[in-house]
Amino acid sequence: MPFEELSKKLAQLMKDTQEIELKDVDLVAEYLEFEMLPQMIASAAQAMGMPAPGVAQWTPAKLKFDINFPGEIETIQFIRSKGKTVTIGGEKSPPFYNFLGLEKRNPNPPAVTYDVFDTIAFSPPKPIKEQYGDVLKSPPEWAKFAVDKFGADLITFHSLSIDPGMGDAPVSKSVKFLEDILQAVNVPVIIGCSGNKKKDIELFEKTAPATESEVLMLSAADKATWEEVIPLAVKYDHNCLLWTSLDLNNQIKMNKDAIELGLPRNRIVMDPTCATLGYGMEYSFSIYQRMRMAGLLGEKDLAYPISGGTTNAWGAREAWMSEKMAPEWGLREYRGPMWEILNALSLTLVGLDLAMMFHPVAAKNVKDITAQFFKEVPKELNEKGYYDWASANLKR
Repeated sequence: MPFEELSKKLAQLMKDTQEIELKDVDLVAEYLEFEMLPQMIASAAQAMGMPAPGVAQWTPAKLKFDINFPGEIETIQFIRSKGKTVTIGGEKSPPFYNFLGLEKRNPNPPAVTYDVFDTIAFSPPKPIKEQYGDVLKSPPEWAKFAVDKFGADLITFHSLSIDPGMGDAPVSKSVKFLEDILQAVNVPVIIGCSGNKKKDIELFEKTAPATESEVLMLSAADKATWEEVIPLAVKYDHNCLLWTSLDLNNQIKMNKDAIELGLPRNRIVMDPTCATLGYGMEYSFSIYQRMRMAGLLGEKDLAYPISGGTTNAWGAREAWMSEKMAPEWGLREYRGPMWEILNALSLTLVGLDLAMMFHPVAAKNVKDITAQFFKEVPKELNEKGYYDWASANLKR
């Protein structure tokens, strides 16, 4: 039977009965459409105790969340004895869950630390050179410029030149730079290293006692140096960054080892490695998220703030490659900072507490954006039950 004729017969049968039952029938068609007649919908609605079509009835309702996490992330402070204090950690819920109410609100927004290097022999990307200019030649001036112009709350001083492959400079030179930076700025400073085991241990042996009056951070203790570096953090009361390479179990082990060596829980910051956007970001994202959720769910061995070297974004060719080599990618002066911003923001959404950043404009944008995320839920949401974000932004 042709489909058009069949459809007419079905329509006639359903007109009187409002239902039809087919048995042992095969329908073969490229496209089949059934139209529900209005009287059928009305009958079905009445049978279920619902209003007939065209008669809208709304029941007021307010969406409520009852979410509780048994764990709590440790609170870590970076303290200048005669300057500023920066606090991270202390979370009781996942990042930016401000809709849960003030009693469950996380106390501290993510912090951003600005990179300062003791040498630019590695040749920083052009967009960064353009922002800092001549101050790149002087670490103290570089740090002061980041604080005064871009509002840096933290500085990370990297001693790259002590590495034999970068000049093999004496550690005493790095100590002098660090002392001058501390004189130039009143914000906490993270003491970074070179990656060479022998020179880094020597560096921390000199810088940890020289900054005993402050609570800074030794960055970092890894699988090659932790047995020597962690005791220095314990002795001179500094925070210590525990660095592992995208491995949850190794991070747990290092955290336990640090506790056994006497490092207090409120001096531990984890760094499970920040892979670059486009070159493994999904691995970092997953590890950061698992660590944070485990800590909130009661896993005390992972209940510590998380740091990430989002500066690594500049290792991606999409960030630094000139527009002459890749004109289809757009201007590097915008592309590079955006690459770093995306790296940092992606990880703050899953638990990053401390973003180490290179480009000062990128760093400032991450500070501003996360501050917006961290704001209290607008009163309009509590009064109306929803937040009209579109109208609110149009009024600005």
